[in-house]
Amino acid sequence: MSCKQITCSIIFFFFVGFSQLKAHERGLDSVYYVKINPFLSKLIELKDLNTSIIHSNETKMIPTGGTLFAPNQQELLKDEGNIYIHIEQTGFLYKMTSWADSIATFSRIDNTININYNINALDFAYHGQLYSYGGYGFWKSNGHIRKFSFIDKEWDIIPTDKELFSGGLNWFSKKEGKLYLPFQKKMNAGIIGGGDLPIADKYQSYYLDLNTRKWIKLGMLSAEAHLLFDKDDTPASYLLPMDSGLLHVIHDEVYYFNFIDNKIYRSKKSDFNQFMIRRVDMPNMFFYKGMIYSYANNNASFNLIPFSLNDFELLNFPIWSRDTSYDIYIVVVIVLVLIFIFTIYFIQRGVKRKIEQSQIKLLKNKSLNQAFAGTEIALINLLLAADNRDKKVEISQINHVLGIKDKNIGLQKKVRSDIINAINDKYQFITQESIPLIGSVRKEDDKRFFEYFITSTEIKSIIRILEKN
Repeated sequence: MSCKQITCSIIFFFFVGFSQLKAHERGLDSVYYVKINPFLSKLIELKDLNTSIIHSNETKMIPTGGTLFAPNQQELLKDEGNIYIHIEQTGFLYKMTSWADSIATFSRIDNTININYNINALDFAYHGQLYSYGGYGFWKSNGHIRKFSFIDKEWDIIPTDKELFSGGLNWFSKKEGKLYLPFQKKMNAGIIGGGDLPIADKYQSYYLDLNTRKWIKLGMLSAEAHLLFDKDDTPASYLLPMDSGLLHVIHDEVYYFNFIDNKIYRSKKSDFNQFMIRRVDMPNMFFYKGMIYSYANNNASFNLIPFSLNDFELLNFPIWSRDTSYDIYIVVVIVLVLIFIFTIYFIQRGVKRKIEQSQIKLLKNKSLNQAFAGTEIALINLLLAADNRDKKVEISQINHVLGIKDKNIGLQKKVRSDIINAINDKYQFITQESIPLIGSVRKEDDKRFFEYFITSTEIKSIIRILEKN
């Protein structure tokens, strides 16, 4: 072979290889005309359907064969009558702009060029807007909320009060405008150990209020739910959104996570479990008005499976429970408060007793070295003895103790009043309080007469004072 022939061969093979490479690397077209199959026809028919659906290879709407995006999954989003196709792991977005006869037109509505930054992100629609949360790319995960701008045809970052990382099992409530996040998982290949979060942060449960853009803490992932997720070897992206939560297969059992009511259910029907296990990646499936729709490619029709909580058992543990990680701090604060209260109490009691002692000394100096006189002590002891028996003292008993039982009624009344007033005055002087020691109440059987008693709150105090008297 001549040198000229060899050169021509090299040039020929170069151009063949180059053309094949360019064919493989070519981008996606801006418009595709897609045949309306029974799958797409049903989605158009259900006018009020709002859902997201992962396609199987057979139902992909955008023909990506021969491009870099052939392996990428496609997700259909339907919201307020509009149908969108999102090429996963990219920002590429197509909208069904028209349909006639048996052909639907899908037009690309974005100008984004970034790819592989949002692997396994959660895509959802809310009030006519399209959102994307989290994802993995460029060796690390992110907790960003992205919103598609229909004006600029770009995905914009929506600032939130903190960055929380998706654990995979997250769900958006269209009714509430809340994104539920039961636990987190942070990945960062640039950090030794993966850069995961501390346990105390990893298993906190939150929801994002999309209207206020604030994450609200719900509690801590329950210990039982923690164990359940630890044995979960099914990819977290294999989830079926429901009206109040998610269906998910874990170890050949189907669980329903109800985020609205914070409950976990497990299927009791073996045939339903088998049906879901065979479709564990949830392709071409969606929930609509009490039915699970599952598209079968072999006969181009939908299987409708009724969904009822009667076919599930409620587990005895919630998704999240009260966060107990701060209990130790609460206990410490309570102990410190109690110590402070008791310290103040004992200080006040010590001061009060010192005042009592000084007041007793003053009274002793004025009255023959005795705060209370003999008759006063006798009356106090009579009232204390009656209190021990849960009784009150009548006038006749007081007259007897004071030695005036044979005196006339007027004198008896005066002496009783003087002595009781003297006791109360001395007691209030000693304690520096306004509470009287001796009180009176009318007799129940004869309201003309009184009965006397020691004020219950002052019993310990007067006993202590008498001991020092």
